[in-house]
Amino acid sequence: MVQRIIPARADGLGAWTAGGKQQIAHRMQEKGRAFVASAILLRQQDGDEFVVLHLLCQGIEVLGKGYLTSVDYDHYYPKLSTKYRHNLVKILNEVARVSGLSILKGEVQPEIAQLSKRYADNHLRYGSALDLLVDPAEVSSSAVLRRLAAVFRYADKFDNVEKTSQ
Repeated sequence: MVQRIIPARADGLGAWTAGGKQQIAHRMQEKGRAFVASAILLRQQDGDEFVVLHLLCQGIEVLGKGYLTSVDYDHYYPKLSTKYRHNLVKILNEVARVSGLSILKGEVQPEIAQLSKRYADNHLRYGSALDLLVDPAEVSSSAVLRRLAAVFRYADKFDNVEKTSQ
């Protein structure tokens, strides 16, 4: 039998404990990775490229928001749907500022800018004139995927070091 721990305060106010907040942030990061993995899998199976791009953007959004909430849940969580919304550039600029990593450099910057605009406007998710006027293969995402792969390798190394030190 699996014991479930409810990570909220016992006083009934419904506020999350620090551990609960970390679990929420961790689950966001896991879901973000799953969205990116789904995008890669769908692309390998020659799936609809607009759906691939949408999944990729959704993964980036959720990964970034998960990272920010893992750093300071109380500061960032209330801003996720108001300040950052679905703007990948804003999210990644804040992740870069907080982490000290150069995320939006080189050819990644214009790709993210283009993806962010189309993602925030729901052009990748819903049918629109974009489907008729733009070949989705022309919407580049290869530099973004390479950068994400590097970030995942870095994060995996960090996770493995943490697990072996416990």
